[in-house]
Amino acid sequence: MKVERPNTLAGLVEKRAEIAGQISDTRATLRQLIIDLDHVDAAIRIFDPSYDVEGIRQKLPSAAHRALRGDLTRATLDALRDAPGPMTTKELARHVMAERGLNTADAALLQLFTRRTGALLRWQKKRGILRSVKDPQHGRFDLWEIAV
Repeated sequence: MKVERPNTLAGLVEKRAEIAGQISDTRATLRQLIIDLDHVDAAIRIFDPSYDVEGIRQKLPSAAHRALRGDLTRATLDALRDAPGPMTTKELARHVMAERGLNTADAALLQLFTRRTGALLRWQKKRGILRSVKDPQHGRFDLWEIAV
């Protein structure tokens, strides 16, 4: 005998099963990572038995804000097309972050995206797609606009 459930309950049961499966998969991945780390530690100790492997700083992954090829260019050019006038590199970086759902109040992340956006803007300027003009208010900052 099958029990009828409302759609909401069926959806919640399905979501719970999905999350439980992800937890199980994550535990298996974690177990394998611990085994791999133990093997690397053992290899280090073969070369230098007194090496303090616990003193090695962790290297955190940075994949959370990676972009697919062309995403940054598309978002930047879209912002410039829609803007009423030229924009600064930081304004463009904030726009890209907001479009990707990233925290624009995170100073370190904003600095990273400002550097990436600046590199992109200079590359597009070299290609003749963008041009920079001096900011009349602050002089030292470039404002960017579409050249063609």
